[in-house]
Amino acid sequence: MPLKNRIRCSAIFIVAQFLATVGWAQVYRIGINDTLNIQITVWDAGKTEVVDTYEFSGSYPVGADGDIAVTLAGSLVVEGMTTAEVARALQEAMKPFTGIGQTPYAAVSVERYAPIYVDGDVQQPGVYEYAPGLTVQKAVTLASGLSGVKALDGEERNYLNARGTISFLQRELTFLTAKRDRLIAEINGDPNFGTSDSDLDPVALEAESMILQARNTRYDHEVTSLARSRTALEDALGVLEDKLATNREQLEAGQAELQREEQLAERGLVASTRVFERASYVNELESRLLDIERSILSARQEMQGYERNEGLLMAVRNEENATTLQQVNTSIAGIEAKLDGQYDLLAAAAGRQIGQVPALDPSTAATSYTITRVRGDDPAPFVGDPSVVLMPGDVVEVDLDSSAEAPPSN
Repeated sequence: MPLKNRIRCSAIFIVAQFLATVGWAQVYRIGINDTLNIQITVWDAGKTEVVDTYEFSGSYPVGADGDIAVTLAGSLVVEGMTTAEVARALQEAMKPFTGIGQTPYAAVSVERYAPIYVDGDVQQPGVYEYAPGLTVQKAVTLASGLSGVKALDGEERNYLNARGTISFLQRELTFLTAKRDRLIAEINGDPNFGTSDSDLDPVALEAESMILQARNTRYDHEVTSLARSRTALEDALGVLEDKLATNREQLEAGQAELQREEQLAERGLVASTRVFERASYVNELESRLLDIERSILSARQEMQGYERNEGLLMAVRNEENATTLQQVNTSIAGIEAKLDGQYDLLAAAAGRQIGQVPALDPSTAATSYTITRVRGDDPAPFVGDPSVVLMPGDVVEVDLDSSAEAPPSN
């Protein structure tokens, strides 16, 4: 090949590589999995008005063959075309279906670009929505950043998952055991729960001891409150009984005086009005006596209620604790069963002598980015850097190599 042709080919290759690394040029070419938004209107020259054709407007995904299907226009291959070229093609395809003096117009835009794919040593490999200007670094950020652990095979995942699950279940079992022991101590009235010689986990023991202390404080407060109310009621009952005795004495004296005055009135020695006044006084004393007796009866019934409530406080507390204890024992049995299963998984995975996979430090490990550009005539992968601008449909493979040091940062 002549030297001039070789120079020309080299220049073309360099320009192609540059365009591949910086992303698309000024004009975007539509590709597979893009979604187009198409709005078609018709200009009616006779009526001098625009007619909207809503039945043809809407979203059109680009299929695997690079085409879209539009009513009347049929299947139209749009892959590799610009939006302006698609608009002109649609206008030409719609002309046979418009009337005399009517001109179809199409407005085409990219509603949604084909997604990108991020795989390899990232926290969350997967499919991500594309936006113009998306770089490799931004794509890695969408995938939650670089992963600190190399990809694991199935047995390694089982091993690590089992270890994590066992650690969580053991911690939960520790706190449930402390809760169970606290409930038993509360039911039995054992004052030794929470002492320093306990073999329970210190954190769980402290938490349950605080709960027990709070519950005892609440119980003591309720008992004290009932005792105070009962004492106040006993004092009031004593006052009522004293009033009852006084009123009985007054009633007996009044009745005796009424009887004497009635006898004097029969002999004409006392006016009848005086007898009437004495009788009214006796009736008032009898009514007052009845009120006091009713108050005493009500106070005694209330006293019985306080005594009954004092006895129920502990019974209700023990019943609640017994119900909770049953639930805790059921939970403990379930966790122990789960632990047995996880230990079996751990033993099966450890049978291949799998140890913990060493973590990689992304700050010191060398990171490489392989981009596969599926659009174009040559979808061959190339190695890029974090500043490479991606295109819709690109596949980014991230690889962390702990055996090679990353270049020092400036």
